[in-house]
Formats: sequence, structure tokens, C-alpha cells
Amino acid sequence: MDRVLVIAADPDLRRSLQFALEAEGYLVTWRADLSGDDLPGSFDCTVIDHHCVGDDHLRAVAFCRRFRPVVLLANAVPHTLTPWVFRTVEKPMLGPALTRAIRDAIATRSSPT
Repeated sequence: MDRVLVIAADPDLRRSLQFALEAEGYLVTWRADLSGDDLPGSFDCTVIDHHCVGDDHLRAVAFCRRFRPVVLLANAVPHTLTPWVFRTVEKPMLGPALTRAIRDAIATRSSPT
């Protein structure tokens, strides 16, 4: 079972993402912000809502590097973090765009280079 880390400040969005991803068979861990020092283990993919990025761009880039591959949820594409993430999915997410992005990110991570 693939493990997905979800970072979303809005509790309704978090619950919605968790429900949808668990229905797809993912094991979901979530946080409300980019603090990740206490996170156990590793994750196959990370989903970050752009509202969690804040003003500290360097911290956000470091987080994306540490927890890659990252799928970024943003209101506009491209986003300032787009160069540091696997894919940016524009909100509102319609259809399977998010699960497709996660599946592609995990497949890319798993394939030999």
C-alpha cells in the first residue's frame, strides 16, 4: 500500500483529500502545515495545498526536496513552487487529476533511472 503525506491547513479539504485517497487505496498521513521534523518513516508521494506554503519560500523548497515527489494543489498554474514539484494540479480538482498525478509521481519514483 502506497503512503501519501497530505499537507493542508483547511480541515475540510484535508478530510476530503484523505477520504478520496483512502478510497483509492492509499495510506494517508496528514499535517496542517509544513512542519515535518516529527514525521515517521518515508512517503511514496506528498500532496501540498499551496495555502500551506506561506512566505518562507526557501523552507517550502526544502520541504519539497525532502518529501518528494510532491504534487502541489494551487489556484493558478504555474505556481512559484512549480519548478520544485513533480506536478501542479489546479484547484478545484475535477475528475481524477489528483489521483493521476499521485500515481504518475509514484511510478516515476519507483522506476529505475
